[in-house]
Amino acid sequence: MDKIRDAMIEKSGAQQSLKDFASSELFTRVYEEVMRMVREAADYLELEAVIERKRMAGNMAPVFACESMRLTTRLMQVTAWLLAMRAVKDGELTREDFSTLNYRLGSREVCLGGPVRGAALLPMRLTELLGVTKQLYERVLRLDEQLFHETGQTTGANPVIAQHSRIEQAFAVKAEV
Repeated sequence: MDKIRDAMIEKSGAQQSLKDFASSELFTRVYEEVMRMVREAADYLELEAVIERKRMAGNMAPVFACESMRLTTRLMQVTAWLLAMRAVKDGELTREDFSTLNYRLGSREVCLGGPVRGAALLPMRLTELLGVTKQLYERVLRLDEQLFHETGQTTGANPVIAQHSRIEQAFAVKAEV
């Protein structure tokens, strides 16, 4: 019975830490930064990019399209994650919902992958936006991993936390002997 109670307390604490993060100054700053970046990227893609695409050689069109899609995918993934986190804060989603309903950060292969061949010839502004959005995606990915490593609900293993757990177990075994 004590194990069940302890598990419920731990789960409640994990839920609270997720809500605490979603209510934090850090979350607010990241959220505002991402929303500015979404507006900036949309403005670029709707205005400048149209003109720049017309100036490019025909063989660059697929490269431009591919990297533009990578840009929008990064922003969509990060925005979806942030909106889901707000739903946790507002009590609309639980920690379990967040992890089991695929609200975690996705499309890692696309978002973290290297540029396609020919991307070095893309317009400077698109290249800048790609760099900024990759950094944003990586920052949110680190936040996601930090928030979910606490309960072991992440797909990737953090070697530092794994090593720390092994050390704790080793000392716990020695203390019992």
